Amino acid sequence: MDFKQRGKFAWLSHLMYSIKHRGLASTCSMGLKEWQKERELGIKTFGAHAPAELSIEADSKMGGHLYQPSSSVIFERAMNALPYNFSDKVFLDIGSGKGRALILAAEAGFKKVIGIEYANELNDIAYTNIEKVKSKFPKTEFVLQEGDALQYDIPEEVDVIYFFNPFDEDAVRGLMLKVKPAFERKKPIYLVYVHPVHCNVLEEVLGDPTSVVKNWKEIPDVAVFSN
Repeated sequence: MDFKQRGKFAWLSHLMYSIKHRGLASTCSMGLKEWQKERELGIKTFGAHAPAELSIEADSKMGGHLYQPSSSVIFERAMNALPYNFSDKVFLDIGSGKGRALILAAEAGFKKVIGIEYANELNDIAYTNIEKVKSKFPKTEFVLQEGDALQYDIPEEVDVIYFFNPFDEDAVRGLMLKVKPAFERKKPIYLVYVHPVHCNVLEEVLGDPTSVVKNWKEIPDVAVFSN
């Protein structure tokens, strides 16, 4: 699968990929639930955008994958794999796109959500989406930052690092140079890797995942790592 594909029909390749890995019924069911979630929240995060089609100056642009929003269904399963209440926790989304995962994290109860995104166009849309929902989640602080994740130092306050297949293998290796110091801190921290196609890279640096969430075809949807 070419995760950097560009053009009007890039979404079609990803649809076929999902059908192959999840089955037609599961793909259709998830698609309906995502549409319902968008309507419920009043946000717009659908779409597929290749890095080459966006205004990106970051070094990691060449390693970036096609933008697609996080699935709310898989996000919920991933959060259920974590062992604690989120009311005093901080969530970091690496490659926050149009802000869907940040909003889902607020819905899950995180006290603060941080997004780092290298595409100006996507970050602008995320701002718009977050403005629409902020009043629904008054206990959550939203922070959006534009920049290169490979140059971003993970704040001490972060409890959960999240990313949805944002980069190719080389860029993921670069990202691990920022993740590893965070995992060496005394405070417990979790990394949630959705659609973990380069899980081997994380395992080399962080060890085996503490849990893996699989779909009905026994294909991993999420790998969770902890220090």
